Amino acid sequence: MQQFLKIISARLTLSLLSLCFFLFFIVVGILTYGPIAGVELHYQYNRVLHQVFHAHDLRSLILPTIHFEIITAQHPEFGIVIPKLYLDEPVLFNIDPRNPDEYKAALKKGIAQAAGTAFPPYAGLGYYFAHSSTPDLRNQYNAVFYLLGKLEKGDEVDLWYQNTKYEYLVTDKVVTQPDDLNFLNKTYPLPTVVLQTCWPPGTTLKRLLIFAERRVRTEINYRNLEKDHQT
Repeated sequence: MQQFLKIISARLTLSLLSLCFFLFFIVVGILTYGPIAGVELHYQYNRVLHQVFHAHDLRSLILPTIHFEIITAQHPEFGIVIPKLYLDEPVLFNIDPRNPDEYKAALKKGIAQAAGTAFPPYAGLGYYFAHSSTPDLRNQYNAVFYLLGKLEKGDEVDLWYQNTKYEYLVTDKVVTQPDDLNFLNKTYPLPTVVLQTCWPPGTTLKRLLIFAERRVRTEINYRNLEKDHQT
């Protein structure tokens, strides 16, 4: 009888250990791939709404006779909107890319604008960076720029700064080495932004750079739009 109880106890212990390992791997998977899955699901959901049902809001499918106002941007004070990717994220300005503590904290909240580079109203280059994902379980960030590689020449990138929208068009897409910062020393005839993320997603092997130039006379003030709508 005692031997039988030992066998039962050993099997229960083994089962509990197996369950713990299984749950551990589930948690690791969620933490590691959760941000990527969230971005991908959001993109596919909006793509189906737009391309299949020609709608921007699920409510318009359920109640097609009722008009719903389309929000211009979720972050009109400081944000980036990329229509093709259905991306609408906040921007944190004046982030030091050489200070890990500073930029890591910023990247948990959204997209970082590198200190010392141009703000949207001015000429020059504005440098914005965010994670595509991270392979490091200890430092999980959002995956804001996971889909950045889908952008092509001519795609639209909108920057919102102090309630004003600045429209840009993608002009180039470059994959380069992590330490290649030559683009910061170039002269740009038109106000330009560069969006940077790690490439391929989930690695830190290289960097993906998306360049976009400002459209001429496209500044749209969000507050003025609200006033016009009310009148």
